[in-house]
Amino acid sequence: MSTYIKDHTNTFLIHGHRYEVTAPARFDQETDELVDDLKLDDQAVEIANQMYRAEMGLVAPIEIKKYRAKIGLSQREFAKLVGWSPNTVAIYEAGAFPNPSNNKILKALMVNDELLKTMIDQDQTPDTIIKKIKNYLKRDSQEIIPIDPPKPKFNALQLANWFRVNNYFSAQSDENVEELTQMKVVKLLYFAFGRYAAETKGKLFESPILALPYGPVVQEVHQKFKGQKGIIGNKLEDEAFEDYSNIQSDSDISNLLLGILNDYGDFTASGLSAITHQPGSPWSLTEHGIINPTLIEQNFSRGVEN
Repeated sequence: MSTYIKDHTNTFLIHGHRYEVTAPARFDQETDELVDDLKLDDQAVEIANQMYRAEMGLVAPIEIKKYRAKIGLSQREFAKLVGWSPNTVAIYEAGAFPNPSNNKILKALMVNDELLKTMIDQDQTPDTIIKKIKNYLKRDSQEIIPIDPPKPKFNALQLANWFRVNNYFSAQSDENVEELTQMKVVKLLYFAFGRYAAETKGKLFESPILALPYGPVVQEVHQKFKGQKGIIGNKLEDEAFEDYSNIQSDSDISNLLLGILNDYGDFTASGLSAITHQPGSPWSLTEHGIINPTLIEQNFSRGVEN
């Protein structure tokens, strides 16, 4: 059966709350009917789950995992600390919604180490857990915890595909939308890289950013689309839609890219170049070759996005 992927809007009911989600779905080429695609369907459901968590103020699975790793406890140890069954922690980290009482405990722990201190003072807390928590509290108070910057979740081409698919969908509903160009997408990726570096001290992607005469250029994307102006055409490859779906299921990265699109999407490529070419920008300070990522991070950390 021949199939294709396009955006589809569906309504999900989660604990009495309705959420309308527009996400890629698979359709039959001959009948144009919706067909099952476990991966795409699950991603649409997760987007609805994220909307429910945001509305209800629920701690997300990744937040629980990060906090537990931060204080150095296994799932079983963390469960023992807060008085839950190990299975409770496991299902929360797998995506289940915490009940109101447990959610309050999680949120309180994540913002206040004093509660953590109170918990390890309880008589039933094992010595091994107490030792780990005290080590964490000691390091935290001295502010010497070595924090490795987050590793990139996606490569530059996958992130470029998010912008490509977004442009493709926009053009389907508005014939006046201009086709995304190579020069514009590398600028959008540059702004996303800088904003991500300022927020996390990590790299959004590994591909070097080069200082070329017409501005900062993401090497991997430049090589892929070199010689092309428009990078959409009449039809996008399935891989582009798959990359878009994967990124959409990651709220941190998709929100970052959406923010960049909202702030810079209406600019032309030359308009974005006027921003990146300003005196003192990382591009202007780099004569040739690779722009030092630290320069970009420092600029964006100061609130100067150029």
